[in-house]
Amino acid sequence: MSNNLSRIVDITIDLQSVVSSGASFDNILIVGPGPKKPGTTPPPDVGVYSGLDEVNEAGWVSEGADADPVGTAARVAFSQTTKPSYIFIAVQKPVEPTSEDAGTGDTEEAETGGEDAGGTTPDPQVAGPAALESPNLTLSRAEEAETGWYVALAAGIPEDDLEIMAEWTESREKMFGYAYGTPGNNPVSDIYYRSFGVCYEDGPKTIPADRCMHVAIAVRFLSYPTGSETWVNKSLASVNISKFSSTTINTLEKEPASYYIKVGNTGLVQGGKVRAGEWIDVIRFRDWLKNDMQLRIINTLVKQSKIPYTDKGIGIIHNQMIASLKEGVRRGGIAEDAYDEENNRIPGYITSVPLAANLTDEQKASRKLIDCKFSAILAGAIHAVKVNGSLVYSY
Repeated sequence: MSNNLSRIVDITIDLQSVVSSGASFDNILIVGPGPKKPGTTPPPDVGVYSGLDEVNEAGWVSEGADADPVGTAARVAFSQTTKPSYIFIAVQKPVEPTSEDAGTGDTEEAETGGEDAGGTTPDPQVAGPAALESPNLTLSRAEEAETGWYVALAAGIPEDDLEIMAEWTESREKMFGYAYGTPGNNPVSDIYYRSFGVCYEDGPKTIPADRCMHVAIAVRFLSYPTGSETWVNKSLASVNISKFSSTTINTLEKEPASYYIKVGNTGLVQGGKVRAGEWIDVIRFRDWLKNDMQLRIINTLVKQSKIPYTDKGIGIIHNQMIASLKEGVRRGGIAEDAYDEENNRIPGYITSVPLAANLTDEQKASRKLIDCKFSAILAGAIHAVKVNGSLVYSY
């Protein structure tokens, strides 16, 4: 029957392939040591967990005095008002001790026990089975294994190693968050555009969850669509509100760092900047916009049999640029068109592409379209308001 139909009406349907980058701008990656007491099935080097029960089943303890740093971080993540659908966890691998690290050999120190014979315990970060790999190696493995995470968060990482993680992140289109307890002593000293610090109040009332305040903040704000959020003025769960003085807050604003304080009767996140001073939401939106525009253009190239190097073909690419910018406006990252006091329109974005006639033969022969440009006004966000008023008996 089908053969007879094809004799009269012959139809061929081609399934067009679509390119996907696999990039995500919503998910966290917790980086830290494996469980102190692994379960029957050790956790994978990089795993995906959709609930705290799965984290516990992997061996991490999330509550009590024996809680693992990674387990505590996972508990804080899944405790927020808007729970993440899933989280990623990357495990720092133990470093096998070398013969030199173990103190083997025929030296006099090996025979007598050397200085350690007097009872000094070797530093586990220098030698021994407890030593862990540098966290940048863990991050590289996580990057290769999973592309679905965006913000790496330290858990149980020594403060001396946080700078290494910030350095690694700066050259990727990812972000890095960490927490510390001493205002004015930020463990990440250099200027980074992809790392943000969160300062908590370190004192007698500090709980393990407070050291994961950066996890709470990341989960809280990544729950909003990219471009629609600003990383301040929201409440957190499972962590204590810090009681910082005005002097301390001034110090944190200069560092800059985020922090969690009481405003009125409610705890609110303040700060919202990366180490270099730019707003966290701006960095996140920039990454999203680049990825979105790339995918729109490359999928246009894939779907079309050919896009000619003519004004019409250039216009097809131009339309994809505009479509991405329009989506940026819809999400709230790019400003809508505005008007000045003389009713002149101020566009939220402007674009330009070259005319085919103005391109050289060499440019056309290369089949690379260059000089496509855009400029967009960030929508920004209002964090504080100042109102001046007066009370009078009459006007």
